[in-house]
Amino acid sequence: MNSLVTEDGLDKFLDQYLKSIYLPKVIGLSGLLGAGKTTVAKKIIKFFGCDEIVTSPTFNIVRTYIVNDIEIYHVDLYRLNSWSEFLDLDLPLNKSNTLFLIEWIDILPEKSMKNIDLIKIEIVDQTTRKIYINE
Repeated sequence: MNSLVTEDGLDKFLDQYLKSIYLPKVIGLSGLLGAGKTTVAKKIIKFFGCDEIVTSPTFNIVRTYIVNDIEIYHVDLYRLNSWSEFLDLDLPLNKSNTLFLIEWIDILPEKSMKNIDLIKIEIVDQTTRKIYINE
């Protein structure tokens, strides 16, 4: 699935994708700095009904949101240096009713985790992105 998307059309594009996923799920986000990884993560978290202010976990590395019985983990790997540092986070990747949004997924050498989807974001211009899901 891929599409040229403006920020105005991002909700509709993501709604179509998110209605088809099952938990537990890991969604890896990749793209250049400023491509919109955090924007996509925020929209996904809001889709699941979170009414908290969603901020980037760049400095915390992991932020957790609880929505009804769903645990949402927003992870930013930008500051990690190794696969072992990721493993040291000890995230419950296969726990029931969990959603993981992992920014900078390309840092991980192993992306064949169970239940993973990859979203790649390319900058087209200031307001448009080409988004690829599982391609």
